[in-house]
Amino acid sequence: MQDSNPIQVTTSIVTVERIKPEDHTCVLALQPHSHELSYVASNAASLEEADENPACTALVIRAQGEPVGFAMYALDEDDGNYWVYRLMIDARFQGMGYGRAALSRIIQKLAELPDCSCIVLGVKPENERARRLYENAGFQVTGEIIDGEIVMRYDF
Repeated sequence: MQDSNPIQVTTSIVTVERIKPEDHTCVLALQPHSHELSYVASNAASLEEADENPACTALVIRAQGEPVGFAMYALDEDDGNYWVYRLMIDARFQGMGYGRAALSRIIQKLAELPDCSCIVLGVKPENERARRLYENAGFQVTGEIIDGEIVMRYDF
């Protein structure tokens, strides 16, 4: 189930907004560092998943209007929780705080949903940088492992 509110959360630098058809080309051009390719599904696969699954909300992350990353969240029908399925910042823009800002905007947006009491995500054990990002944002390790990923949870 998608919420009907348009996503356009803005700060002075970073915006997170629902992807429009005209955004596909720029989102497909965004890539993590080569050593991070195994950490996250490709943006092409993610956009395809979003097209096929109406529960998925695909987002473009912009810094000062320029696309710098991609994210996707969904209400998981199996457990009834909102999951952040994807969060990636293009290699050229990493280390500038855009991932942290985007994650904060996504948390803010999901907090507004009346049926969202927590946010869940999975992170590969070897992706220590992402794990620190999530921990610093308030996510806690649940002790659960799904498909080899450490499950983390943010409670409101």
